[in-house]
Amino acid sequence: MDHASQNIIACPDCDLLQRVPELPDGAAAHCRRCDHTIALNRPESLENTLALTVAAAIAFLVANVSPLMELSVSGRQTHTTILGGAQEMWLRGEPLTAALVAFCTVFAPAVHISIMLTIILASRQTPIPSWVGKLLRWSEWHQTWAMVEVMMLGILVALIKIAEMATVIPGIGMFAAGALVLLVAAITVTFDPRKIWQRIEWVNGSIPPTSSGRPSALPKADSSSQQNHPLTAMSIGLVCCESCGLVSRPANVDNPGHCPRCGRHLTLRKHHAIQRTWALIIAALVCYIPANLLPVMASATLVSSENDTILSGVVLLYKTGSWHLALIVLIASVVIPLAKIMALAFLLITIQRRSIKEQRERLQLYRLVDFVGRWSMLDVFVVTFTVALIQLQPLMSVQPGTGVHFFAAVVVLTMIAAESFDPRLIWDSRNEKGG
Repeated sequence: MDHASQNIIACPDCDLLQRVPELPDGAAAHCRRCDHTIALNRPESLENTLALTVAAAIAFLVANVSPLMELSVSGRQTHTTILGGAQEMWLRGEPLTAALVAFCTVFAPAVHISIMLTIILASRQTPIPSWVGKLLRWSEWHQTWAMVEVMMLGILVALIKIAEMATVIPGIGMFAAGALVLLVAAITVTFDPRKIWQRIEWVNGSIPPTSSGRPSALPKADSSSQQNHPLTAMSIGLVCCESCGLVSRPANVDNPGHCPRCGRHLTLRKHHAIQRTWALIIAALVCYIPANLLPVMASATLVSSENDTILSGVVLLYKTGSWHLALIVLIASVVIPLAKIMALAFLLITIQRRSIKEQRERLQLYRLVDFVGRWSMLDVFVVTFTVALIQLQPLMSVQPGTGVHFFAAVVVLTMIAAESFDPRLIWDSRNEKGG
């Protein structure tokens, strides 16, 4: 297998091959066809990331051992922690929802922070051990499912709802969780994985090559040829690793094997991306209807009982004067899931029709779908922490409703659908036709 130079990148969104120049501090390189950010040069990336990750680890511990908030009604008090919300859902007969909440709020953030600490500490070696590459891949995946910022917004919405019935006092865990949100965001901004990949020892035992020189596998082309026939990795038999970005020429294009740098299985395109995405969004659409029709919460007091759907919760927030939170819940829990399903269906149809129109706009649509998907978990967190706090029998209690199962399924299915979709398929028709 021939290996391309490290400063040759195939855009992960459109597969266009391009050379990345040496970037000054703070500069970024963008794909000249789809405008995807293909490289960043963040100064002092590892040092800044280490300090932020240590701070995030401390904030995470405090947030999980301290009460998030306390509830007081008629002299009776109750409180909950982050994990306590998932525990309460488990006790109320919702094991799948409880497991999902625990994974997104505790397990995934803990693993992500632990992996980041290990990566930064291991990066002090020269060359960096090859197993760090696996940690980088795992970190990216866990980061997607670590939803501390969505959890915080869900807690705030729950507080607004509960404040009409009882006195709510924020705890130390609340402030620690808020700090954790900011720290995790800062880690994402400061960390530059490309600096790690450039120094990592390859899984085949080779020493990381220098970044200078044009690989022989890449033919030269004049500007007119590039405009009519974009030089993509697939068009000349090269394949780009989806994890580390290494461009290489496999001995067998039909079976590229594994990346020599990180060991990931190589594919020219994601296997059965269209079929998998169709199956997932159809399943999500089936779950979307009961998710909005069935109650997600059932509340009971000494004198009354109510069943709340997602839309009735939006109406309640609006009537209590929190119209801005009502709008957020409406968009995150009703509009976004349906919009994601429709957007992915539109993208799949245009790909199957081999459309070459408005490819950049369609790619931007996919990026938006991928970005906003996690925020649909908002209502799951609202239900979780409302149930965890309001357990003051016989004065009042809240139970999760059947609708929360279907809603959680919609969120998970649409997120996996976005991950299964291959944006490079948007550009393949143009690559085949030229232009």
